[in-house]
Amino acid sequence: MNSGFRLRSLLLTVLFSATAVVPAFAEEQAFPDSRATAGSIQSALFAQSDEDPSQQEEEESRRMQPWKVAMISAVLPGYGQIYNGAIWKVPVLYGLLGYFGYTALDFNDSYDTFRAQYVADPDGPQASFYQSERDRYQKKRNQQLLFLVLAYVAGIVDAYVDAHLYDFDAISEEGISSVYGPEDPTPSLSVSLRF
Repeated sequence: MNSGFRLRSLLLTVLFSATAVVPAFAEEQAFPDSRATAGSIQSALFAQSDEDPSQQEEEESRRMQPWKVAMISAVLPGYGQIYNGAIWKVPVLYGLLGYFGYTALDFNDSYDTFRAQYVADPDGPQASFYQSERDRYQKKRNQQLLFLVLAYVAGIVDAYVDAHLYDFDAISEEGISSVYGPEDPTPSLSVSLRF
């Protein structure tokens, strides 16, 4: 059994295990749901003077800072998506990472094969074919590694942006709403269009 096969088997085992564990972990998480609603926006805009400012700071401190979510997501890909409640993105992220990682390993095996054949007989009749195939698989491998890194970075950036816009996202999901202040009966209307 060659090392490439063992590495692929290990990679696939880790990916399947991670996608099986992530939804179970997500159901057990105890992150507070602090998404903004029309009522919380109303109370925030028309705050009463008797409210305790430390209560507002405590509510804000329950959420992690976006850069912390991004750092943890850099170490553990998919953590930021779980933390932000976008669990459906985790299998997509792991699927992309797995696909690009697997194809990079496959192209690397082909590259090694043609490189070994070219090194064994650099002046033979098939030398130019081996050299061109070696170069082709090296280019494909490098391209897949680039895509792997881009998918990894995209997961980190997505975790950061989702954590930063966590409260904002729920506001735009409400669409059209009417908000009245507790002391000021002036109606306001907000409209949200999605394309």
